[in-house]
Amino acid sequence: MCCGKKRALLASQTTGMAQRSNAETMETDVLAFRYTGNTALTTVGSATGRVYRFPVKGAVQLVHSTDAVSLYEVPNLVLIAD
Repeated sequence: MCCGKKRALLASQTTGMAQRSNAETMETDVLAFRYTGNTALTTVGSATGRVYRFPVKGAVQLVHSTDAVSLYEVPNLVLIAD
């Protein structure tokens, strides 16, 4: 295997590990937000850089707890109590 193929293989393996790690973290450390606006909303969490899409009024998304601080500031997003 030449260097380029090894790099590509390593990159794909590393990406897979990062995705699993992020998914595992997301499952354990989340808060739910409901969108109350009238049009679709897309916002980005300031801590993780994750994109959260709320396509319609009433849509609920699970938000990583480190992004919650920035989403509190977004108009029409309401934290859902436990």
